[in-house]
Amino acid sequence: MTKPQKPFIFVTLQGPDDGGDFGPGTPGTKTGGIQEAIDHAHNICRDVYIWGGRGGLHEGKGLPDNIYRLEETLRIPWSQDFRLDGGNYLLHHTGNSGPAVQIDSQMNCRYKFGLIASDAPGPVVCIKPESSGPDDFTVITASIFDFSCVVSHHPGGVSIQLDSSEGPIINSSFFAEETNAIGTGVYLSDNGGQGHAISNNNIRVMYGNQYHSRGDCTGLRLGDPGTDKIRHNTLEMSFHAPRGAYFDHEKKAYATIEDYIGEQAVGTTIHAQRNVMNLSFFGSREPGMDIVFEEDARDNTIMALNLPNGVTDRANVPTNKITSNWPVGFAVETPVIPASGEPIVNRTSFSVQVLILEPGTVLSWSMFDPGSTPQLNPYNLSLVDNLKGPLNPVGPDQKKTEARIEGGLHSGQTFTLDPGDAISFDYSAPPKWRWKATR
Repeated sequence: MTKPQKPFIFVTLQGPDDGGDFGPGTPGTKTGGIQEAIDHAHNICRDVYIWGGRGGLHEGKGLPDNIYRLEETLRIPWSQDFRLDGGNYLLHHTGNSGPAVQIDSQMNCRYKFGLIASDAPGPVVCIKPESSGPDDFTVITASIFDFSCVVSHHPGGVSIQLDSSEGPIINSSFFAEETNAIGTGVYLSDNGGQGHAISNNNIRVMYGNQYHSRGDCTGLRLGDPGTDKIRHNTLEMSFHAPRGAYFDHEKKAYATIEDYIGEQAVGTTIHAQRNVMNLSFFGSREPGMDIVFEEDARDNTIMALNLPNGVTDRANVPTNKITSNWPVGFAVETPVIPASGEPIVNRTSFSVQVLILEPGTVLSWSMFDPGSTPQLNPYNLSLVDNLKGPLNPVGPDQKKTEARIEGGLHSGQTFTLDPGDAISFDYSAPPKWRWKATR
């Protein structure tokens, strides 16, 4: 009688000695038997299941029974219709360079990882399509990646990095219960616009933990100078500011520095365009360091659950919009009336209602929209269309448009300026105004 095949290749904590197919006892392994299990599973067309178990820290002592040690990078080769499942084990990367986990091209795959930790610089998890594999494409598409927690103990480290320099990362879901980073939590890179699309993905991190950092850290980095291919993603994340946390060996417990504020500790730095984000910020940072819009940032929409430390806007086209779930109202900054004929741009990141308090002597005035980038791309995000080349907009940007009003103002008059809109007045005596953020 033929022995039935198992649906999974099993990696167990003392495998193969405890009955698993692979594990730390696998001869010659440098990855706790996991690399060998994945390679074998690919050869015989099976999925992989990695056993976990209770771990963590209790009464100052670590519970080591759920740990697989990675002496070298665990490499996930290109895959299609593949599943890696498992419990909440711990992958401890003991090398001093390279990622703990490197993930190549994937299509219609599902991954469930446990906690992954590394002391090395660079990304702990690097998701980077490099090989022509699924249907002969170099791509990550229509796949799901799930992490318990990704921990980077290096100030130059990154918990999770999505890198599209060699191929697009599209139509996929990335979830982490927690990122715990001294340097950067989540980093999306299109190689400064020289790579491929990172688009139409869902990225969710429940707990962006940077308590252990001592400053100069970033919870989320969306791109780099020149980025133009990180678009149309949906992100939901929380950001917890540095507290200088450390392990008190006498008390055998974690402790924090009282009233600690880390220098250059940023919640999120944004270079990208046209993404939607649901973000919450906790703890103290320097003023303006919850959200930083860099020069290339444009047309991003952010729902801010809270924003205790404020925004810095360096965008060349300041059309990034923040919607708060509390009334900002008259707390938004009211700028000084510009010189006659000089336009002033709404750089508050909020839509504002402008209230005319006194009309002054205004002869005429103008409102300007900021213009727009094209809506259409020559290709959709199907892989066949991606073979034709990078996703480039059709036609030039729409230039800003002016609406000119010949006439004056009156007290009590109101109008709305969205982020990036501008207004100018031709006057002999300036009006007085007050700005109020709308919701």
